[in-house]
Amino acid sequence: MESNIDLSILKKLPELQTQAVLAIRPLAPLSMVSELPGSFYKTLKYPSKKMLCGLFENMLGWHFDNKLRLEIFKDMVKIRKKQKIDLKKEQFIQGSTYLPLLMDYFDISGNISLKEFKSMFNYSDLWNRGYRRSDSNKHLNGCRNIDASLVAERYNLFTKWKELSSKEAESKKDEWFRNNIGKIPCFYTSPTPREYIYLDAVMEIPISLDRLLAEQLLHKKGISKICYLGNSEGWVNVELKKEEI
Repeated sequence: MESNIDLSILKKLPELQTQAVLAIRPLAPLSMVSELPGSFYKTLKYPSKKMLCGLFENMLGWHFDNKLRLEIFKDMVKIRKKQKIDLKKEQFIQGSTYLPLLMDYFDISGNISLKEFKSMFNYSDLWNRGYRRSDSNKHLNGCRNIDASLVAERYNLFTKWKELSSKEAESKKDEWFRNNIGKIPCFYTSPTPREYIYLDAVMEIPISLDRLLAEQLLHKKGISKICYLGNSEGWVNVELKKEEI
């Protein structure tokens, strides 16, 4: 992540006066899931506005974790309050826990079209979904591996604690888990059905955006081939073409 990231754009009110066309060429199958699903992750045909926001922030190097994003958003709320605007977190997190920061600085201004079209099809595949139970030893049930130095200790202690009551045994297991969490994988994975769309074409998306955001994105053309859309597997090539009036 870049060490010096300019967030000054978030202090100003958005003015969507710049017209542009966002051209996206998928370099891998995409899985663009807009809603929190049950047992199946169904993809959209085209990206939602929130996904494009993630793409723009990806291009700008805004790879912030949820804690830092929330701190930045709280500062935005204070600034907007002085500007007589009521900003609420609930407006932006619908569909996923990702909290976008640039949602008000652009908009999709027309119909999405396909250019240079060759082929398109959908398919389903198994995706390794990450889970984390940092508060409970139940996390261990999903981990394939733990640090080799813990294997014998875990086996001996957990076997010994079987003689205790269920409540007491769970308490000791949880304490042992917390004390050794640095030697245990942060996540365990579970195969989950997920839909992908393979598209050999260029998506052209007309957008209106804030002038400052447009200037920042236009300077990022050289990194477009390492951007992703939908999830971290959906690599795309991106070109932003400003419309001249």
